[in-house]
Amino acid sequence: MKDRIMSKYKDKSVLDSAHIQKKRSTMIRTVFILATMLTISISVKGQPEAIWQLLQDGSIVRWAYSGGDEFNGTSLDLNKWYTCVDGWNREHGPGEELQYYLDDNIVLDNGILKLIAKEEPGYYNVWRFDGGAHIEQKYFKYTSGWIQTKQKFKYGLFEIRVKLPEGKGLWPAFWLFGGNPDEEFDIFEYKGETPNRIHYDMHCPNGCQNFGDWITVNGNFSDGFNVIMGEWGPNATFWYLNGREFTIWFGNLYYQASVIANLAIATNFGPFSPGPDNSTMFPSIFEIDYIRIWTRIDCEQNITIENYSQTNTDPTVITGNQITMGGNNGDANLQNGQHLKMIATDRINLRPGFEAESGSNFSAKIINCPSINNNYKSIEEQDSGLCVISECVPDSLHQMQTKSTFENSPSLYTKIYPNPTDGEIDIEFVGKIERNVKITLTNSTGMVVFIQDNIIDNKISIDISNLAKGVYILTGYFGDSTISEKIILK
Repeated sequence: MKDRIMSKYKDKSVLDSAHIQKKRSTMIRTVFILATMLTISISVKGQPEAIWQLLQDGSIVRWAYSGGDEFNGTSLDLNKWYTCVDGWNREHGPGEELQYYLDDNIVLDNGILKLIAKEEPGYYNVWRFDGGAHIEQKYFKYTSGWIQTKQKFKYGLFEIRVKLPEGKGLWPAFWLFGGNPDEEFDIFEYKGETPNRIHYDMHCPNGCQNFGDWITVNGNFSDGFNVIMGEWGPNATFWYLNGREFTIWFGNLYYQASVIANLAIATNFGPFSPGPDNSTMFPSIFEIDYIRIWTRIDCEQNITIENYSQTNTDPTVITGNQITMGGNNGDANLQNGQHLKMIATDRINLRPGFEAESGSNFSAKIINCPSINNNYKSIEEQDSGLCVISECVPDSLHQMQTKSTFENSPSLYTKIYPNPTDGEIDIEFVGKIERNVKITLTNSTGMVVFIQDNIIDNKISIDISNLAKGVYILTGYFGDSTISEKIILK
């Protein structure tokens, strides 16, 4: 299927007009009113703000950063994350999973988030609901760590860079959970006794056509950091290891979902047995360099929303060229506990009539839409980190039953950050690097102030702190395909 599933959703907007036109709500709200024509621009230092996703046919899809964490602080940002999961402790106690989740088992260490499993047997408080709610104590042999986004998402590219622990019974995972009904997108699950494998899966009320399997890679996930991604779109979901697509599921998930990373301890029965034994080392650590969440940016669509009342089946990120919310003809309301982010390439207009309750979470930013020239030829591969055996060795007997056969799959992800910048620009390449990748930086007069050709490194840095403040054009050349983006030097 050469069009790569609707050319990456081009024939189906992530937020179409039918999906956002809701009946006016009569609920009384405590609100604040945002002024007409308000435009908000946000830049977070240290993280990529954009991805250029190069497909095999030379077309380029642009993704904008819409959530996540670089974990560069000294403690977890509790504005972004939940750590208390008493409901999970209660429902998955001894006999199902062996750990009790504690905040003390979440540590930030020099830019790395560590979820730490410890052997700490004892009785821990859990809530019990039996006609009322009260605390009781249950025995757990192990403690561990869990983080869960406060923001929920529908659709996007979900990326994590991880180093996984080795040891029997250790069960780290990165996944999305929609709650009701039972929808779950498992980007990966892993068992420490098989460090060269990860499991991918999809859960839904109809069973998801019995989808899900293990993949084997050409090394161990415990030896170093690797990037694992899941791309959730309408009608299709993709999985990637170090930029290489390795499987696809055709179907739909309908509900917003939280993003979760946790380190569980398995039991000696069930689908992820065995549990730990005397050979398992404690403490054991699930190391996370970053979690990044991306939304496909539509550079051409103009969106006007007069009536809006979010439900749990609506996307929480709206993208477009111009986005206008609110108006005299209807109510546009964001309620307590709801999240909405707008990302536009030109303008965001918030008119009277757009109301956000206290306790809701609204944000917006303006980003550049790159110019693209597509005239693509061939790709020469360069390996980057672990890869699935069936991908590393095409004639392997371990061919995956669900392996994608698309001719137009992604070949390279290019990440650029920070933008705006104080002087240094980092450019990361994940996936298959062409041997003739070239990067140039041009000032407003058309003079090239930086050029690097024949790039083979996975990361390069550009220092322009000595140049005049202003707007520069960063251009990437990928064979005969080019893409340009504005860089702002503050």
